[in-house]
Amino acid sequence: MKMKRDVFLMAFAAVQALDHTDKWSYYQIAGIHGLPHEPYDNVESEDWDPKNPEWWGGYCHHGSPLFPTWHRPHVMLLEQSIIRQAKLFATTLSEKAEKDAVLALADDLRFPYWDSANQSTRLLGLPEVFMTTDVALLYPWKSISDTTIPNPLKSFVLPVNLGKVFSSSDVYNPTAKPHYKVPPTGTIFTPMNYPTVRHVNEAYQSQPDKLNVTLIRSANSTLVEGVHAVFQHNQWLPFSNHYWSEETHGDGSQYGHYSSIELVHDSVHGYVGGSGGHLAHLEVAAFDPIFFFHHCNVDRLVALWQYCYPNSWIPSEALQLNNDGTYTQHPESEVNENTPLTPFRVSASDANKFATSNDVRLVDADCGYSYPEILQARKEGWTPAQMLDYVMKLYDPPENYLHKWLLNVERIVKRAFNGPFSIRVFIAKPDADATTSINIPNFAGDIPIFARANGVRCANCEQKQCMRASLDLTKTMVRLGITTAPRQSAADDPFAPSSRGPSNPLSAAGSIRLVFVDMQGRQLDPSSALGNWEGPKVSLYYQKGIARESVNEVLVQSDVDVGPQTLNKFALTAPQLSIAGVADAAAS
Repeated sequence: MKMKRDVFLMAFAAVQALDHTDKWSYYQIAGIHGLPHEPYDNVESEDWDPKNPEWWGGYCHHGSPLFPTWHRPHVMLLEQSIIRQAKLFATTLSEKAEKDAVLALADDLRFPYWDSANQSTRLLGLPEVFMTTDVALLYPWKSISDTTIPNPLKSFVLPVNLGKVFSSSDVYNPTAKPHYKVPPTGTIFTPMNYPTVRHVNEAYQSQPDKLNVTLIRSANSTLVEGVHAVFQHNQWLPFSNHYWSEETHGDGSQYGHYSSIELVHDSVHGYVGGSGGHLAHLEVAAFDPIFFFHHCNVDRLVALWQYCYPNSWIPSEALQLNNDGTYTQHPESEVNENTPLTPFRVSASDANKFATSNDVRLVDADCGYSYPEILQARKEGWTPAQMLDYVMKLYDPPENYLHKWLLNVERIVKRAFNGPFSIRVFIAKPDADATTSINIPNFAGDIPIFARANGVRCANCEQKQCMRASLDLTKTMVRLGITTAPRQSAADDPFAPSSRGPSNPLSAAGSIRLVFVDMQGRQLDPSSALGNWEGPKVSLYYQKGIARESVNEVLVQSDVDVGPQTLNKFALTAPQLSIAGVADAAAS
């Protein structure tokens, strides 16, 4: 595949080099997601008011049942642009054999995915191809003399200013390098001719070593556990997005304690983007080329989940609101399977006909592409149960238990701190704060919050617009000697009969400590940031999973709601729960 690989890289570079006003350019396609808040390909909104702070100005769906389906055609659009450039590249080749070969393969180019939770990432971190300044061409081309090209996967150089200059201090603007400082709040500003970055330093350079330390640690815990968890239930609403409200989730009817594919997705944005990185800031995330490799993998996981649960789909009657709204959709509007996924058209003759989730429901049947596991499954006639068994083994966490203790955090105000932040979770460490090492045994993990800034048009600035997240505490509790549990392969659990759950092992004062930090690791105080803040709604779930030998028989039943069996649930409040820098009464 050396020729195909080279063609993809050169075509991707050509897309990035297109004039920024060209609708096929990388700047235009990336700009669909967030900034610069301009119409794409004349897909206008008659109602959108740029002065309305409650109305999000981008097209993307987050915290919505359409999160997985909207991002599917977004990646497809970039793929189509790359195919166009591959065909143009073929016309420049002097060798007829090479020209014919490139033209023959161009239509078969498909966007690659990067799996952030597979064994390679867990061992080695981010693939080197995303970090090198130049990338080698592997095919022995006769028509071209270059043996390397500037790497289009490392970064994208902005052709125009992106965002707003920080007037509060010059050090918050990249032109201040080597004295650049990541702004404590808001969306980062990128001047014209400056590249996208990841885990940026004072010289405005990416720090791949720091990125990999963060990624490897997280891939072996939060990420692989999160992927494993989303395949253990079959309902689209909790699977598809991280949205939470008291009205829809307060009674537990929407399985708010289940993990979501959007939560896994959010974590990758935070771990790879890091402090000051574009990928960590929702408004500008799509300008980092790795955004599309990440979202291609999210799309792959969605496709695998759909193979496992073919009858699960977006409810025809909307049970959730699209709280953010989009450039073409009012805040608080209902969404369903027929909601237009603007600005992605599906008709060359009708400019007003846009894709819906039904149009892009299945990757192979509806969209013209597939993934390796699905190709193999179709060829060998795998049942949904066989696919599920394959995925559960592929993403089997290093320490996987049949019975699990799960921390569920609801009522997280996404826009509390004017940008992305993270919640660190410690067990039996009541004095933990932002200075406490995350390498101690008491650190259970963190929850990155992929949030927009307050200065950006978005309905989530209302406190009622919240999200939910979950974190598996089991391995940390076992490590600290708080609980014991059998491995996933055990047929029975001698410590807790299925008929009843144990008492709360985290009932002592100071058992759970939450520490809110910004992307630079500085401590945040949610009570002072939000004023009348109620605090997060925190619960501890004791769940019985499905033993490995029974997974095929239970999880793929399409006519019933399936998922981990909750044996016990405990609300965590003061004094068991405390938040660094916040009075005990704030956490309820």
